[in-house]
Amino acid sequence: MSSSIYYTATRKQKLTQAEQDAINQLMERYSVDEEIEEYLKSGVGHNWTSFYIYDPKNLIDPDVIFEGSTELPDNSENAIFDGVDHWASLLADIRNGIEGAEWHVHVDDHDLVWDEEKLEYDLTI
Repeated sequence: MSSSIYYTATRKQKLTQAEQDAINQLMERYSVDEEIEEYLKSGVGHNWTSFYIYDPKNLIDPDVIFEGSTELPDNSENAIFDGVDHWASLLADIRNGIEGAEWHVHVDDHDLVWDEEKLEYDLTI
């Protein structure tokens, strides 16, 4: 049974082009495409899937400005945690670049807690 990380940001104002450009750059920086290719070729590493954002044209709630889900790797003892750690870091960077949004990030039925002092998700809870 696979687990996924889910993420939603809402606010009244849509993403600006600068915000979208910053998100795209962050997604490129955190990409696991090379790891996916290596795993498919050799079986070495985690069975990652790419970070996925839902099509903004198909979102039901007009206040949702960013939403998606990504399946977590699960082929080793530490794979799920490595996946949560990696994607939570990306989501923290995205969250820190989008002002005024309400966020909900969770892995299946477990909410990730935002640390306002460190400006990151607290994965120790």
